Amino acid sequence: MDADAELDLLYRVPPADFVAARAAAVARARAETDTDAARRIAAARRPTRAAWLANLLVDDARDEVEGLLALAPVLADAQRSLDGAALRQVSAQRTRLVGALARRAAALGRAAGARVDPGLERDVRWILESALADPELADRVRSGRLERYERHSGFGPLAEPDSGPPAPRTSPPPTSPPPTSSPPTSTDRDAEPAPGTGAPPDTGPTRPDGDGELSRRRREARRREAERRAAEEQERRAAQRHARAVAEAEKAVETARLAAHDADRQREDTRDRAALASGRRDDAHRRVALLTAELTRARSAAEDADRARDEAERAARDAAARADRAGEDLARAEEILDGLRSD
Repeated sequence: MDADAELDLLYRVPPADFVAARAAAVARARAETDTDAARRIAAARRPTRAAWLANLLVDDARDEVEGLLALAPVLADAQRSLDGAALRQVSAQRTRLVGALARRAAALGRAAGARVDPGLERDVRWILESALADPELADRVRSGRLERYERHSGFGPLAEPDSGPPAPRTSPPPTSPPPTSSPPTSTDRDAEPAPGTGAPPDTGPTRPDGDGELSRRRREARRREAERRAAEEQERRAAQRHARAVAEAEKAVETARLAAHDADRQREDTRDRAALASGRRDDAHRRVALLTAELTRARSAAEDADRARDEAERAARDAAARADRAGEDLARAEEILDGLRSD
């Protein structure tokens, strides 16, 4: 017997029919004297309803499920790098794929005759999202033999920004005031002539100071560079704040989903306990009915025995009376006979 094929079929059976289907598969394996297959099949555990829907989904849409699981490293990298744009993009893609696959799983369950309520569909959604954060769970989902799953609270804490040299200042550094004078040189055309040279003063239009213009341009370039760095730093910090806000919002959503998941699981557990209690109650009623029937039969038999005893006692009394009368008749007959003999 191909135990793997039997297990694949078994995990697509509705949970309500799982135990009976497993027993039948074990019986077939034993009939074929395949003890290993019988042992493996007997060890299979009944899946929860949400796990069963996930198994149906993997069987029907394996490529789509693999496409979703392939987002796991992309999402983790975006969250670690605090890349707000990438995180928004991959998160939207994840939400879209998870929603579509959960709806598809619900449709498969309904097609199989199961009642799939919104809470159960949310459980399937939680399985798929948890598989993105838990590689072990992802492998179990891929196997198509998922029995149950453990919740996962996300991709872990956000990484702090890399430590390094201090960030540049957000305001331009103060610049030194322009020099009030320049030392005279032999090439300084604007310098006054030395005393006693008799050179007349230059009364023409003054030419701009080349060194002063160069200093002004350098200061302007430094100011623009400082402003550019400050703008980049503000943008970087804004991106970090946005990425943190997105991550915190996702954690809040996961917390809400976790609460909804716990409530749905508690509701499902309550339903299971109620169904179990109802089954036990029905069994008790059946046992009471059987015992009542046995008691009725026993009472009837006792009444029959009482009647038979009464009839036997009456018959015994009648027989004793007849015996007494016969004895009396015999005694009278003997007296008559004795009288006749004496005559």
